[in-house]
Amino acid sequence: MRPHVELIHEDDYIWHGAELPFGDGRARQRNLSLDEEDGSASTSVEFLSAFERPAGRHLADTEWYVLAGEIAVGDTVLGKGGYFHAPKGVAMPKVAAKEGTRILLYRELGDWGFEVNEQTAEWARERDLIVLDTEAMPWDPVDKPGPKPGLMIKMLHRNPETGFYSRLIWAKPGWDDHRLAHHPCYEEAYTVWGSMVYNFGDLTPGTYFFRPAWVKHGHFVSHEPDGCAWLIRSDGDLINYYTTNERVIAEGTPENYDPETQGPVITGLPVRSKSTGEWSGDGR
Repeated sequence: MRPHVELIHEDDYIWHGAELPFGDGRARQRNLSLDEEDGSASTSVEFLSAFERPAGRHLADTEWYVLAGEIAVGDTVLGKGGYFHAPKGVAMPKVAAKEGTRILLYRELGDWGFEVNEQTAEWARERDLIVLDTEAMPWDPVDKPGPKPGLMIKMLHRNPETGFYSRLIWAKPGWDDHRLAHHPCYEEAYTVWGSMVYNFGDLTPGTYFFRPAWVKHGHFVSHEPDGCAWLIRSDGDLINYYTTNERVIAEGTPENYDPETQGPVITGLPVRSKSTGEWSGDGR
């Protein structure tokens, strides 16, 4: 399974050669999250030159989201906000990227494996491919019970069998929620634009978290003037369970330090980012 990562900026990760076999061109990636058991991963990829890969099939469920630049999926050209989803084993057309293009690349239930298949005349299950221009899609109000009004959504992909789904979420400027929340599924998010204060730090463009199921989190305050938007993925239906009047208690007897000068000790924090700056520890 994937580790709990919260909150880290992608600049704190090192670059690796991109896991894009049979591609012609240069690309590198940062591994935001990796499951060593089944090969699932969330990565940030930058194309250092023009790049092409022939038609074929992924050995994992695969999603691409364009942060900047341009990618062609077959005859369809996707700019910023372009999204592409190919289920595991489904034939897909040739992919080409312009130099300098940056994407988020996700794979699920498999590793980076790819099988070339140049038979481009027809695709066995072409109806399962999803290609979207999210910049042209409208924002719809989130209709799940629980969240306060002010959250908007662009649905990208939902698996009707497992409930796994990917979406863009935008918290309007000034949106807040001070309750603790937890969910029966994992939740991961990459901040696309805007900013928000959060109990584990500030969400700014390029920050990322992966939160396993049942982990409590909150509070949230979305900043002016733009609010905050993320690409969020979950491996099941996200149900909101809330906790109010919450308390976090970590008490004991100091053995070799002065609690008056050292300040409060907070236990149980997951991985955090160096690039997000100073952190007060109280969510402000």
